Amino acid sequence: MSLPAAVSRALGACLLGLTLTSAALAQSAPALSLKRGVNALGYDPIWKDPAQARFQLRHLQAMKDAGFDHVRLNLHAFEHMDAEHRLSAAWWKTLDSVLDAAAKAGLQVLVDEHNFNECAQEQDLAPCRVKLKAFWRQVSERLRAAPASVVFEILNEPNRAMDAVWNEVLAENLQIIRETNPTRRVVVGPKVWNSLGELDNLKLPEADRNLVVTFHYYTPMEFTHQGAHWTPEFKNLKGITWGTQADHDRIKTDFDKVKAWADKHGRPILLGEFGALESAGMPLRAAWTAAVARAAEARGFGWSYWQFDSDFVVWDMKADGWVKPILDALMSAPAPAPVAAAPAAPRDPVQDAMINTPDANTWGVYGNKQTSERVPCEAMGNRCLRVKVQERTTNAWEIGATAPIKGAIRNGDRLQFLIFGRLVSGDPNATATVNASIQLASAPYTSVISGPLTLSTKFEPLVIQGKATENFAEGTTSVSVQLGHLTETVELSAPVVLRNYKAAPTK
Repeated sequence: MSLPAAVSRALGACLLGLTLTSAALAQSAPALSLKRGVNALGYDPIWKDPAQARFQLRHLQAMKDAGFDHVRLNLHAFEHMDAEHRLSAAWWKTLDSVLDAAAKAGLQVLVDEHNFNECAQEQDLAPCRVKLKAFWRQVSERLRAAPASVVFEILNEPNRAMDAVWNEVLAENLQIIRETNPTRRVVVGPKVWNSLGELDNLKLPEADRNLVVTFHYYTPMEFTHQGAHWTPEFKNLKGITWGTQADHDRIKTDFDKVKAWADKHGRPILLGEFGALESAGMPLRAAWTAAVARAAEARGFGWSYWQFDSDFVVWDMKADGWVKPILDALMSAPAPAPVAAAPAAPRDPVQDAMINTPDANTWGVYGNKQTSERVPCEAMGNRCLRVKVQERTTNAWEIGATAPIKGAIRNGDRLQFLIFGRLVSGDPNATATVNASIQLASAPYTSVISGPLTLSTKFEPLVIQGKATENFAEGTTSVSVQLGHLTETVELSAPVVLRNYKAAPTK
């Protein structure tokens, strides 16, 4: 799950090869269709220690009895691979037991490779591609004789670094799958977090009619993700309402766009994720859920609700039963009537000025003499990048941390780059100065603004600011912090980049 540049041009012979594969690909799609489903098992201990599992196999029968016809299994499989990318016997045992129980319950199963974060960062992109292909070689071979009720999904929510090569990655993994599963249904979606706005950039082999196209929908994010602790821009939001005529019109407009694309290309559609967080409040959460589910069904889309338990829940593990208002919203409640618009709440100017995703996971680290990890911390977002320089380099820039900027920068824009940072040092008085910049993300790495940041052993806000003197297109810049000269470990919070920020007037 989660938030919303360049389209890959390097498909060439790969897509052509897929188009010309066996005549079996031209067969019509299997008679089974995906109608009402639920996401499950993505964040359950079952994969590491089945004895600690929240999810029980009996829950699959409960899904079927409630009216669901499929379950989307969110598989974070990379961590269960050995050094040669072989999936562990324990992981296979768990997956086999779930597939068997789902079949007995009469549920279709989406085998969804869900390592989208690991496949979105520049420094991890090459390893991700190796692991993803290794996953599908093993899974497609192991499940080649599985019934047609088992469906494959190549990768959940491609985003950030994956965006530029997604069509290539889709093609290379689909080719692997088709070698052993020529007519199995495969779910594929567009880049930028499976955004409906990117459907036109999705490249599919025309002859393969056993593809189901997916998109995810959490609009408006300010409502569905208010209070989400993993999204700094939404974690402090509360009291955001939904349900006006404009809110309903937005769903209609968005879903009509998907329907028009589907009709033009003759592709079935699966709304693979949608849901509103508990902090939205039950009445509005249920109303939004019913509106989205009915809008999908009215256009012939299947849907998979996010998610069974953990958060956005439709099943209460403590009460061992369905969250009735959400289940009813999914299965039977009509779309609610629009309500009168409430007076607009004051909008934080930071939201309008921000041109990046303020998430510690967006940091990428380069350089050979360092180690890095994401750790809990007390800074903004409660998650930080920790970098340890193992050996000082001749030039500070030989080791560094970078994070992408999504928005365009124009000549004359006033820019601010903010992080919280600290040194991890046994000396409470230790300090160090690092150079930070907003710069072109590729050679020649032209600087937009730059300046020094002084770190101490306490988390403190650190800012550089300045004015752009030329234009930079959307998605072509990044923030950078040079670390090669440090002798201490450093922790950096999620980065924030603001363009032409004006603070709200104080009373």
